[in-house]
Amino acid sequence: MSSPVEPSAAQLAEFSKLDQTKPIAMVNLLKFRAEAVYADGRDVKGMTGAAAYGLYGQVAMAKIAEVGGRMFWAAPTAQTFIGGVGDEWDMVAIVRYPNRAAFLRMTEMEDYKAASVHREAGLERTVLISCPGDTIPE
Repeated sequence: MSSPVEPSAAQLAEFSKLDQTKPIAMVNLLKFRAEAVYADGRDVKGMTGAAAYGLYGQVAMAKIAEVGGRMFWAAPTAQTFIGGVGDEWDMVAIVRYPNRAAFLRMTEMEDYKAASVHREAGLERTVLISCPGDTIPE
């Protein structure tokens, strides 16, 4: 089952209305496809969703640094201790940004947008949660 991997217009509008000056942490819950699926139908030759997401990640890490952010923590999951069907994730990552404006600036960079095709191909589903980032060291 696939779900949206991009914010809705309403979610983006709400995010954009919040304070743009304070640090944020973005908590990423990631579930990868068994095999990558590109919207253009390209032959992935058995590429996993995790591998496709890795192509996106190479660009994303550079863009995160470019806007003054940093990967705070990331790890594959070991077990869903409490939860039900659909609550399983493959990886959790926390990225700190200096502010919402920096995050939004990153998402508008042409090379970031171009790499997002790999993110979409690799993810079965995702949840991205915005949290205050001032408790995470710079």
